[in-house]
Amino acid sequence: MRVLSTPESDCTDKTLNCQQAHVLRTRHWIGNNLWSPHPVLEAQLLDMDARQWPQLEELLHALLKAVALPDRFCQCLPAINGRGTVVVEASEAALGRSLLQQALELLVLEPIERAKQWAGALGRIRHVIDEECLGPSTACIANAALQRHLPAYRLFPKGNLVQLGMGAAQQRIWTAESDMTGAIAQDIASNKALTKRLLANAGIPTPQGDFATSPAQAWHIAQGLGLPVVVKPLDGNRARGVSLDLMDQASVETAWQLAKREGTQVLVERCIRGYEHRVLVVGDFVVAATRGETLGVVGDGQSTVAQLVEAQINQHPRCLIDNTLERIELSTDAKVQGELLRQQLDAQSIPAQGQQVVLLRTGNLTVDCTDEVHPDIARNAVMAARTIGLDIAGIDMVVQDIRRPLLEQGGAIVEVNAGPSLLMHLYPVHGKPRAVGEAICSHLFPHPDNGQIPLVGVLADQASGQRMAQTLGLWLQSQAFYTGVASGADMYLQGTHMPQPVSQAPSAGQRVLMHRAVTAAVIAQNMATAVQVGWAYAHCDVAIICPDDTDLDSSMQQRVLAAQLRAVRPGGMAVLGTGCHQLESLALTCLGQITWVDADENHPLLQSHRRVNGRVAFVRDGRVVCAQGAQETYLPLPQRMGEWAVHEWLAVAAAGWAMQWPLSVLDVMAQQIVTPNRKD
Repeated sequence: MRVLSTPESDCTDKTLNCQQAHVLRTRHWIGNNLWSPHPVLEAQLLDMDARQWPQLEELLHALLKAVALPDRFCQCLPAINGRGTVVVEASEAALGRSLLQQALELLVLEPIERAKQWAGALGRIRHVIDEECLGPSTACIANAALQRHLPAYRLFPKGNLVQLGMGAAQQRIWTAESDMTGAIAQDIASNKALTKRLLANAGIPTPQGDFATSPAQAWHIAQGLGLPVVVKPLDGNRARGVSLDLMDQASVETAWQLAKREGTQVLVERCIRGYEHRVLVVGDFVVAATRGETLGVVGDGQSTVAQLVEAQINQHPRCLIDNTLERIELSTDAKVQGELLRQQLDAQSIPAQGQQVVLLRTGNLTVDCTDEVHPDIARNAVMAARTIGLDIAGIDMVVQDIRRPLLEQGGAIVEVNAGPSLLMHLYPVHGKPRAVGEAICSHLFPHPDNGQIPLVGVLADQASGQRMAQTLGLWLQSQAFYTGVASGADMYLQGTHMPQPVSQAPSAGQRVLMHRAVTAAVIAQNMATAVQVGWAYAHCDVAIICPDDTDLDSSMQQRVLAAQLRAVRPGGMAVLGTGCHQLESLALTCLGQITWVDADENHPLLQSHRRVNGRVAFVRDGRVVCAQGAQETYLPLPQRMGEWAVHEWLAVAAAGWAMQWPLSVLDVMAQQIVTPNRKD
């Protein structure tokens, strides 16, 4: 996935060691780069045995698969004398370095010892994932945005606040909350009593209940409601502090103590008979549903409850790999301790062979039942979310059979959750995973073009790129766009130079695309910058490529040109200057259309391209001619070029002509000759 942190921290060189190979340096790209549209870590290795390179690549693929990470790009490229390059997809620099370190350490072990150390290596990688990467709920939405060719910018290191889309067309998410999730709705959802009142007013079934200010009052309320009852905190979430199916005074009073630790007040409610369900509502639709099961262990007649929990739960793949099952710490989990007490057990008890020991009665949502949801259940779930005011909501309900109407079976909605976890829908134990990230992304961006703004990318030397970028920016401003321009490290809004942040900050191009007022953008950089930090965008509408004189070797230049051409979206336009043989051969890889520019109308490349109805731009009789086939459009050429080169002006004119911008504006700019704004 492509998520952005601060480039200063991500591109810092690091040195790693293993017993044989030595990692000389690493570089992390946080977005579109020379290797891939996705973030990658590149590492330069020394002292590698030639026979180990294929094994290292196999190990990296295996590690990525084992920890459920994307495996879209992973290559080991040996050179000579034990040197070579490793490139592996990694959303964060620390993750890429951890993957490489563990692979290198495993590589030098004998197969038997490697098998013994495998689990430890996975554990160390998972620790980095937990500490450094987006949470799984946020990540699935960000990945869905990337599939729609929208950028996903991480706005805070180690946080789940992510921007999807560009400029003024962006939406922000924080786990499963969005810009459309209102603060009032969140506050209502966190107050269970207020939620119940609003749902009841809307005619939606909810369980009866009341507040209890003490354990004794909780038991008094329970007797009035009729046993069994549920005790839970007023403002808790994710089933923390919730106790179900309480049948006696001791259980009720113990549950009150547990709930009080998790919330400000305690609710005692009538227990609805049935199975716990979570129904995910996005907008006006139910997009997923799961059914809960009790969580427990099975005795073997020899192991203690603590040993059974460690073996059957804490070491289960659901706990270790996809995090759909939380680790249970018996010494600190009062809720589990309460369940054991109800069964006259504790952590050191030894259950009989085959004895079922219940640990949790809530929160263990494991069975996908999306395809079974009755229309009446769906209608009530959507109405509940709408009543609270949430655009994305996890509706907790208790019903005997989700295939039947809610009232008919005496079911009820017990909670409405803002920012619901998506894990149970992504990784159900039974049933198929649901594309909840895609559903949320479609809700935020209903139309395929949503989230995009007009974007021009310029690849040229620093001075040339700045001239072209600022002129294109003015042309966009004339069309009432609020225009952001990035040139090198400089950022301009509506032609005004913006000061650079004093702290670590994204690149100027990223800052432009993060700005919520920007409705069109121009981003210029030279080849050296592209090699160092990559591109701020994955796709652009127009790319102007005027290869600059650079110290980069031929192969590196070719990779830069290929990456820039790859960024042109289908239906977009690449405006290319002649004179670069590499560019001429790579042009065929562009998914957009091509416009070739040269001052000479008779240049062979322009002639051949025009014969197949391609677009070209050249100079004739002191004017710019933009042509496609036999059709010609005439644009001004400045009488005094000043610092401008002819091919630069041709590229600007051809880009505006291709995008059907108002051509009369170029007449005015030709008379004035736009020069770079001075920062002072």
